[in-house]
Amino acid sequence: MIQRKIRKKLILALKNFKIITLNGARQSGKTTLVRDIAKEHNMDYITLDDPQKLNLAQIDPKNFLEFYAKKALVIDEIQLAPQLIPYLKILVDKEDKKGLFLLTGSADFIKMKKVTESLAGRMVRYKLYPLSNAELRDKKDNIIEQLFNQEFNQLQNYSSLIEVIESTIRGGYPEIINYPRELRDDWFSSYIESRIQKDILELKTISLSKLHMVKLLLRLLATYDAELLNYDKIAKKLQIDNKTVLSYIELLEAMYIIKIVPSYHLNASLRVIKSPKIHFLDTGLLCYLLHVDSENLFLHKDEKYGSLIENFVYSELLKESSYANSRVDIYHFRDLRKREVDLVLEYRNGGIIGIEVKAKAIIKKNDLKGMIELAKASKDRFLHGIVFYGGDEVSPIVVDDMLFYCIPLGVLG
Repeated sequence: MIQRKIRKKLILALKNFKIITLNGARQSGKTTLVRDIAKEHNMDYITLDDPQKLNLAQIDPKNFLEFYAKKALVIDEIQLAPQLIPYLKILVDKEDKKGLFLLTGSADFIKMKKVTESLAGRMVRYKLYPLSNAELRDKKDNIIEQLFNQEFNQLQNYSSLIEVIESTIRGGYPEIINYPRELRDDWFSSYIESRIQKDILELKTISLSKLHMVKLLLRLLATYDAELLNYDKIAKKLQIDNKTVLSYIELLEAMYIIKIVPSYHLNASLRVIKSPKIHFLDTGLLCYLLHVDSENLFLHKDEKYGSLIENFVYSELLKESSYANSRVDIYHFRDLRKREVDLVLEYRNGGIIGIEVKAKAIIKKNDLKGMIELAKASKDRFLHGIVFYGGDEVSPIVVDDMLFYCIPLGVLG
């Protein structure tokens, strides 16, 4: 079994908090992980995918917990029975013990309208994303920490650019990680038609006609991958209003299908004003929606290639940040003159790293215009800039007396 790197954080949290929640998209590996933890730590396990247990949890949540929570308990798919949340609060407030509940959810149940209790102060939340390449290759070091510590000489075991492209097209859903493209396509088709539809209905009451519109929006968003979100433009294409577009995008984000990446600005209050970008959490699903495979990708190089590689870098860094030792937030940067930096990593102390993504093998000074503006704007917060590129060695580049580093994309492959 592939070891998930978030596991250490979950086990440590069980020793220090009463309720731990693990959220993530369906089929990202939550059940496998928590069942293994339950077995190792003598916890009971139940899933609300079981109709009988679900029915009891929904109609009589108090007695459900009294019957099943006689010792530490894992409840899988908690979002199916939000009625349990208030009774979880009551129960943990009576007990002076840690690690009472480990909950999983295929949607961010805190955003569900039926949930009125946040469990603030009683619960810590973690996210499980589809498999990272670091997990697949059992890498010991965390690339996020290596980048902040400038441990570039320790970056080893590069994949080739071809392998990076294959990883991008494959994605990271555990069940299909070794499937051929044809079977992955069949799986993704079923995933969109059934699982996503089910999750939407759990989060929000919505008609079948509107469900169809959400699926159309998902396919349209794939074409805007790595671009600034223009709600007006999307609304006009779908012939619906802006508020509805915003509502549906929030649904897709709550289901861990897409991620809205805010813009970076020194004044934190202004980040929400600037236009965000959109990325998909799994590049395999994105490639399916775009009908991209390794055979036709280069035929659409100008149209899709760059954005897919950028999304690949984003998703790998996001996964690595979820189990890094310290909190790291991810943004993008764009100034009023449209000079931009693909990604900005912000450490908990405010220090930032700028990241550009270029699939080409030779980086020129002109490729760093946005990075230079970011460095000037952020002043002493700017630690260094990095270009993930299609070359095969770490190399420095000096522009305007500033040192930047070119790092092979294969480090993430």
